[in-house]
Amino acid sequence: MSEAVQPSVHAGTRWHMTPEFAPLLDAVISSPGAVIKQSPAKLVTRHDTARGVFFVKRYRHDHATLRPLKFFFKESQAHQEWRLASALSKQGVPIVEHVALGERWSARGLLESILITRAFDGVPLDEATNFDLSRVVTFVKRLVEARFIHRDFHPANLLVNPATGEIRLVDLHGMKSARKLTPERIEDELLAQLCITMKLPVADEVIGYGQFKRRRALAARGRRCLKTNRDFAMKRFGALRWHVRLNTLTPAIEKLLRSPDKFFASAKVLKAGRSSTVGAANGIVLKRFNFRRWMRPLKDVFRESRARAAFRKAYHLELCGIPTARVIAAADERIAGFVRRGFVVMEEIPGAKELPRLTGDDRQAARLVGQLIARLHDEGFSHRDLKETNIVFDREVSPRLIDLEGLRFLREVPDEIAGANLRRLAEGAAACGKLNRRTALAFLFAYCRVRGIYPSRLFPSR
Repeated sequence: MSEAVQPSVHAGTRWHMTPEFAPLLDAVISSPGAVIKQSPAKLVTRHDTARGVFFVKRYRHDHATLRPLKFFFKESQAHQEWRLASALSKQGVPIVEHVALGERWSARGLLESILITRAFDGVPLDEATNFDLSRVVTFVKRLVEARFIHRDFHPANLLVNPATGEIRLVDLHGMKSARKLTPERIEDELLAQLCITMKLPVADEVIGYGQFKRRRALAARGRRCLKTNRDFAMKRFGALRWHVRLNTLTPAIEKLLRSPDKFFASAKVLKAGRSSTVGAANGIVLKRFNFRRWMRPLKDVFRESRARAAFRKAYHLELCGIPTARVIAAADERIAGFVRRGFVVMEEIPGAKELPRLTGDDRQAARLVGQLIARLHDEGFSHRDLKETNIVFDREVSPRLIDLEGLRFLREVPDEIAGANLRRLAEGAAACGKLNRRTALAFLFAYCRVRGIYPSRLFPSR
């Protein structure tokens, strides 16, 4: 990164830039560019010029009324990246070339910050084929020598040129100096983050740590279904405010969301219990939580409601690749701030059959269920009410987990809890005639094979 020229003001924006880029500023900023990524808070565009390709990242702080004020007291994201780019370049760490920083201020605070980088002839690491991954480990060691760590270090942050083997770091927001950490700790942290999504030639301990970080990251990402982003949003339909999956909103779904109770009039009722009512029609399932105990609404003031929890858990399982019903929307009906009832809308599982009603090869079904529960435990989930009716088979005879109220995310499932889950399932399967010695062994061997453990770990002899 070249030394920046003296700051200058252009069209109300104060700029810091490299001398080589200064003559190109007008051409880049005035062109519309091709949109690469867009959200209310950020816009990334690509600009092709006669002297190269540039990416412009705009942080639009004025999208929220009070947000510009906080930058009187802290650096903007663009300014942090500009500063880090300079520090990393001086340490000899290969990064994409940062050529300009712009900030547009007003009496309200920082309205917009802009970062411009020169394009690098490469692709994200996770899109490269036949790339020598040992080069990635070597690159990480350069970051370790510079004593920097990255809180969001994933393959898309590394651009690689397969022809030359060159690697450059992009998107520096999330990096910080790590002088207080040992080099070994920095290296483990960085490699473990990459191991979340790819296989690197590293020690088994680092791979295991990466899987732990993966589980934690997916749990955090699972909460995005309760926020507003490109996939989910909070929208009002009728009297309720719904958390909705945006790409599922059809006229039929919107009609249901406006009057969820009317859905049951034309639906096939699958369950009509004191605690919940479930109905299905036209490929959609609606579950209504009926709160009969007077203490439950009071408890829900201090905890996540059943509907919100079911919505979040189902999306978390989806991120982990564990089959369940795909959720569409969730809402709570409140009176004076207290939850009176809750609703969850989901896609119907095609050809769904509960385990007790399944016909065919029982041993094969037991193996499939064993593999499903093993993956559930490996992903850090336990289920205190893992009964036979909570597992259904779809039209392809693949098992899926439903009724997630007893599901808990523990990150690591202790052996005694895993064993208790399996005993609960075995009791229910035996009661409905689906468990004998052959099916039990088929289930247990499939479960242990997926998890790479011996049965004695779950059921130690006394």
